Amino acid sequence: MVCPACQRDSTTAAVCSYCGAPLVNPASGTSTGDPFSTEPENRGLRALKILLLIGAVSAAWILVCYLAYVRTARWSRGVLNAESTGYFVGSVFTPLLIVMAIVWLIQRGQKKTMSTARRNLLTALLALGVSLLAFAGSLQKAPAFDESKAKLQMGHLMKQAAGNEPATPDGEWYEGPSREFFRDILNFNQQYTGAMQSARGASMAKLYTPESYATRAGMQTTVTQLRAMLDVDRKYESMEPLIKKLEVRVYATRASQAEKEAFLNGLRGSFSKSLAPRNETMRIEEEWLQSSIDLYVYTLAHSADYSVRGKKLVFRAGVSPVEFQSLQSKAIEQHKVAVDAKHKLDAARQTAMSQTGLTPADLSAPSREK
Repeated sequence: MVCPACQRDSTTAAVCSYCGAPLVNPASGTSTGDPFSTEPENRGLRALKILLLIGAVSAAWILVCYLAYVRTARWSRGVLNAESTGYFVGSVFTPLLIVMAIVWLIQRGQKKTMSTARRNLLTALLALGVSLLAFAGSLQKAPAFDESKAKLQMGHLMKQAAGNEPATPDGEWYEGPSREFFRDILNFNQQYTGAMQSARGASMAKLYTPESYATRAGMQTTVTQLRAMLDVDRKYESMEPLIKKLEVRVYATRASQAEKEAFLNGLRGSFSKSLAPRNETMRIEEEWLQSSIDLYVYTLAHSADYSVRGKKLVFRAGVSPVEFQSLQSKAIEQHKVAVDAKHKLDAARQTAMSQTGLTPADLSAPSREK
């Protein structure tokens, strides 16, 4: 309770614990030092003042926390980790510590002691002011991101990774890891192409022709080659190991944790988007290969039910060709879908390469001829 004589917060209710002055007005029975009158006719006004005070203080601190959150999100680019959490806590408590010092200086310069209500309101409002100033400073515009320039720079890094352009000193901390990442991708694609060429045999040229069903040995060879191709697709369908290697290289750099996390998050987002057509093409191709395997496994199991005469399959009497026809139609249709998907993927890659200033020759192995 505030003493009307010395303006200090008394720890007793009847008389001031500092100067001994009475705190209760005998005529009204009301504490004269209370900033809000408790007289019956003023109780509504007092309640309104209390609500307004609580609302103002609460709103100010909510805004302080919100501004701290926005500053943290901009600084960390949405990455939540120990460092960004520390930044948020600092953004909240730094204004508080500054304002506590200011309020203490204000009270020290005054003869009268500031009431608790006024002190809380002043602290909250000053903290909001400091937070607004800090937030305004964080809104300084960064240089505009030149997407076309970034794509061309990526093209140069890919040429360097392929060995078709001399490597230049890293202008940014992420260029070295990016170059190695592109080199891993090129090696990965070359390994996939080589493995698929080894798995693909002469039987693929005769697929679905009557000749391909003529002998058990021929059908067994076809099934073996189809399964080998399916194994290659499954082995190389995920590029996650390349991402893991990149993460190791990025975390080994001297960049800040926030920069590393922002780079990797951005790369994962764009890389997963660019990989979507490839993943879909691989899925379609695997379905085609499996349906073709099912077809030739069936013909192997029923080789005694038909014979090849000229360019036709002739089923013996009493044997229905319906299941064979269904399996073959499904395999042929999925093969067409797989070919179309491959063409679309090649077109999308060509478009992406043109945006980075690349041609297929730029990503091929460099010629050693002088």
